[in-house]
Parts: sequence; structure tokens; C-alpha cells
Amino acid sequence: MSGYLRRVAQVLLFQPLLFLPFSAARLPAQTAPAIQATQPEHATSSVAPAAQTNQGARASPSPAPPGPATRPVAPSTNAPPTAAGPATPPSVPVQTEIGKINGTAFRIDIPKNWNRGLVLYFHGYEPTPLTFDPKYPPSRILQEILNRGYAVARSGYSVGGWAVPEAAKETEALRRYFRKKYGQPRETFLMGHSMGGLLTVMALEETPKDYAGGLALCGVLAPADLVMQRAFAVRVAFDAFFPGVLPDVEHIPPTFMMNDIPTITNAQKSLDANPEQAALVREIANIHTNRGLADVLVFNTFVIEDLRLKSGGNPFDNRNLVYNGTANDALLNQRVHRYSADANAYRFLADWYSPNGNLHRKLLEVHTIYDPLVPASTTGWYNELTRRLGNGDQFVEQYVDRDGHCNITADQTGLAFDELLSWVHDNKRPTPGLLPGSPPPPEKTPPRPKNPGKPE
Repeated sequence: MSGYLRRVAQVLLFQPLLFLPFSAARLPAQTAPAIQATQPEHATSSVAPAAQTNQGARASPSPAPPGPATRPVAPSTNAPPTAAGPATPPSVPVQTEIGKINGTAFRIDIPKNWNRGLVLYFHGYEPTPLTFDPKYPPSRILQEILNRGYAVARSGYSVGGWAVPEAAKETEALRRYFRKKYGQPRETFLMGHSMGGLLTVMALEETPKDYAGGLALCGVLAPADLVMQRAFAVRVAFDAFFPGVLPDVEHIPPTFMMNDIPTITNAQKSLDANPEQAALVREIANIHTNRGLADVLVFNTFVIEDLRLKSGGNPFDNRNLVYNGTANDALLNQRVHRYSADANAYRFLADWYSPNGNLHRKLLEVHTIYDPLVPASTTGWYNELTRRLGNGDQFVEQYVDRDGHCNITADQTGLAFDELLSWVHDNKRPTPGLLPGSPPPPEKTPPRPKNPGKPE
């Protein structure tokens, strides 16, 4: 434990995962047990109206309000990010089936122009299981997939939070149910946002024979323990300078909400009141504004308690972590409280899930340039891992010039899916870099030197 944390200290705090100092050892991975698909309980079928606007309706009974670009709200397909973009063609009508498999809600949308292809969708981190209502149309994001002739099937998961083991099992049950009722798809793709991106990688690595490829959007493509240890390290660094503003990490109340506006506002006010110490915490978190930092801190406080409950103990450890890179490293290391992880709890987090790089299907990942919750540099870990194992030709990362976690538009999602289809069908490997068709970053003309040929 201590040696591991010492080696990844820089990674946890300062983002440059492209330059990891440790070798890409293949960690043991849990395989989701196979389950028997059953007839859905209370299944209903209807023709859903086509989505006409960028505002989808959330099926969750207690929706979290969508936030600004820097708000770390985990995406739901019922709440896509809004952004101005080119006019889109009319949406293809869909046939919708709502039901349950072993008590877990699912939704299947089949477009009128169905090409016998299927996309299994993994949603991101949500505080509670999702439910679905057929009166609401698919979101614009998923409508882009449906317009291209592919059916979309998604599970609401039986638990909220870090539902990786449950989501893997329940989506596999949904895949089997779809095959039994609608026939074997011509091809099946995977797609997921954030935590769903990690589930996409997990399924491609563990059962590649079932899939043609995958699209991860703003995905967690590094080991869950590495990513979450960084989140914990930032949270307790905040406590070192702002004690009592947020609940103690060992005594987070069960009523704590991950997007509670009053709590976020209070945290921001504390940061605003002490600019010097707020700057130290922002440097550690690599977050641009106090509001953005407050958003992430509150969100991660909820995640910390969720992972403590799911793992049966404390999975976080910062005893051997040397905080550095700020304007006052000595003060930070002197003040920060140290925590010891429980071995079994830590192993749960590492198992669900540590990508192993055993990638034999094509995976395209798309990220915003600035993501305060899951930095784009995180995917560099997976890029290096697949390259070391000789599978680098199966992975490509592209980006869009946008800020915020999962702030990728529906139009951009459709463009990315086209890139994946062209790669799988025509072997046209996407070019890493800016997503083709996406608005390019503004170019700034550099100032002309005052004295050419002389040092400025």
C-alpha cells in the first residue's frame, strides 16, 4: 500500500498521468457472474415521441439540477448537456419498451429504421437507481444513435452510486433478454459516460466476443482506486485549511446530498474568504475557480461515503503521500490529516475496476479539454497501458474544445459514433486529436517580437 501511494503521489494530485512512473502491471479483475435473463416484470411497450429539443426529461424521481460547464454532475442520458449547435435533422420515431429484469428497470428504444444493430448504454454515476417512463422521449444524445438505425438498450442499475459490479451484471442480463426477444443483433456496440466509460472498457476487456467496439465519453479510463485516491487526497487537503466546512470524511451523514446547492455555496464562500489558502487547494485539484472546486468537493464527499459503505470500510489512504507543487507545500503537509485504508475495502475499489489493457476490440474515447472531475489526462494511463501490451492500435482518444465534465453535445456524440463505425466497418482508424467536425479552438495570433533575433 505505502509503496504504491508513494509511486503515484504526483498522479493523484497533479494530473499528468501521461508520465506515470510506475509500470503498467496487470491487476486482477473481477468478472461479473453470468445470470439468466428472465421475462421482464410489468413490461410495457409504446411508441415514444421523437425528441425535439435539447432538454430531455429525467426519469429519476428526484432529479439533480443540471449545472454549469464546471459542475461535476454525473451525466444521465435523460439530462444531456445543452449547447448551441447546427440544426439537426428530424428525429426518427422509436418503439419503446419499459420493464424490469430481476427487479432492475430497463429501457429499450428501437428506431423505425432499425438496421438490426444494438448499442448497450452504461449511464454514469447517479445517487439512486434510474427508472424510466415511456412518455418521455430519448435524450438528444441517444437520439443521435437511434437516428443512425441502431437500437439502444440501457439498464437503470439496481443500486445508485458506484454501481460497477451491479451494472455489469444487469446490462449483461439485458443484452441476453434483447437477444431472446428481438433476435441476435447484427452487431453490438457499447457506449457510456463517465463511470459508464469505465464499464465500457471493462466489458470490452472481459467479453470482447460479444461486441464490435465501444465509445467512451468523458470516461474513467484509469484504475478506480487511483482516481478515487486522488479525489480523497484533494478533499482532506481542503479540510486542512477549511476545517468543519464539510462533514468529517469518517462521519458523513447519510442525508448528505452530492449536489446540494446550499452546501456548495457555503464551501465557495469559505474559499472566497481566504484567497491564499483557496489557491493552494485549487493548485492541488487543478481546478480553475472556487465555485468549480466547491462543486467537486461536495460531489466527492458523497462519493467517499458511498464507497465506504459499498466496500465495508475505509478504502482511502494518504499516509505516504507527500503533497507538493503548491506555493506552500510545507504548510499543507504539516496540516493535512493522515488516514489508513482497510485492506479489504481498498481491494474492493481496485477490483471494481482496474483496467488491464487486454483490449481486442476498437475503443474510441472523447473528452473535453478541461474536465474538473475526470481530467482528460486520466485516459493517458490507459493509452500507455495498451501500448505496452501491444494493443495500442485498438485505442484512440479525441477531444472537443469544451469545458466541464461530460459537456459533449449530442451532435458531437453523433460525430464520434460515426468515427467508431467507420473504424469498425471500413478500418479507417480515427485520427487522435480534435474530433472531426467539431468546432476548432479559437486561434490566437502570437504577438510579433519587438527585436527579431534578440532575446525578449
